[in-house]
Amino acid sequence: MSRYSKARFLKSAVAAGSFGDDSGYEVAIAGRSNSGKSTALNAIVRNRGLARTSRTPGRTQAVNMF
Repeated sequence: MSRYSKARFLKSAVAAGSFGDDSGYEVAIAGRSNSGKSTALNAIVRNRGLARTSRTPGRTQAVNMF
């Protein structure tokens, strides 16, 4: 069982004011469009459906919080 098996999607935010509470642990995954960020996150948490992937680069224009 993965240490991160309880990871879940919280919300998407397009502005810093809507990011929410600033407590607890945080990890950021950043990279260029079509660089495999969602795939990497899914591999870390061992859940292929947590972070959705798209075949079209540049689709996500928000900060997704899990």
